[in-house]
Amino acid sequence: MAYPFKLGVITDEVSQNIFEAAEFAVRHELDCLEVRSVNGHGPFEYTEEDIEDIISASTAYALPICAVSSPLFKCDFSDGDTVKAHLHRFEACAVMAKRIGAELIRGFDFWESGVPLEARAAVYDGIAGICEQYGVVCVIESDPSVHSNTPHKLVLLIEKINEPYVKALYDPGNEIWVTGKTDTAAYDTLAPHIAHVHIKDGTVTENGPQAVKIGTGLADFETIFKKLIADGYTGAVVLETHYRKTAELTEEQLKNPGGGTFSDGAEEASEESILELKRIIKNCMEALS
Repeated sequence: MAYPFKLGVITDEVSQNIFEAAEFAVRHELDCLEVRSVNGHGPFEYTEEDIEDIISASTAYALPICAVSSPLFKCDFSDGDTVKAHLHRFEACAVMAKRIGAELIRGFDFWESGVPLEARAAVYDGIAGICEQYGVVCVIESDPSVHSNTPHKLVLLIEKINEPYVKALYDPGNEIWVTGKTDTAAYDTLAPHIAHVHIKDGTVTENGPQAVKIGTGLADFETIFKKLIADGYTGAVVLETHYRKTAELTEEQLKNPGGGTFSDGAEEASEESILELKRIIKNCMEALS
């Protein structure tokens, strides 16, 4: 079925073996892959073998790499050495992104610690320069653990940065971990800046937020997809499952996703979720036709 946007999956939400992730994507008629951890290594630690595997899988399965899911600035703002290291690694990541055909690199807004907006935004001058040099775009995600942990906060950062090479990554599921709901009005605020979309679902239990199969949690996907379609969004919508059928990811795994154990049981959960995601999108398309 043809969708109005590209539909994909983050590879380690299926397997650390990118060929297995690519086979999953083809089986479910997806359009693209987003790479995060491959062979147990994250984007800032990829070996030459990892990069060659990504290129080979992308070519063999005719699946473009839509984005690199890097951990940029998931770090302490006050740790100057680590911030400098992230800038250096981001540049290497930009070089690698061009090799694998990706135009987007995901980033964040530092661990929440009360640092003023102006100070945080200023660091992205260096990121914007790197992006311009290598022809890529940094998309910032409103992750629950960072300063810009909701779309409303993220739009303030994006507008303060005010660079064409720094855009927003919209993930309505992340809001559940912060506010216990999806604020669909937040989409309208962020919409002019959205260049990439992640999809996960969650619910709130007595033990806190928990990832669940797409369509069974608190995320209002019907409203969100109708808005994306009506607005003519043509970028990628990428499944970031975070739900596992036989176990629950730890808080640390949610905060720093990736690596071998992160992908344990991932394919079965992603299989359930991608089928439901496609059904929701189809229903929204039919409702708008």
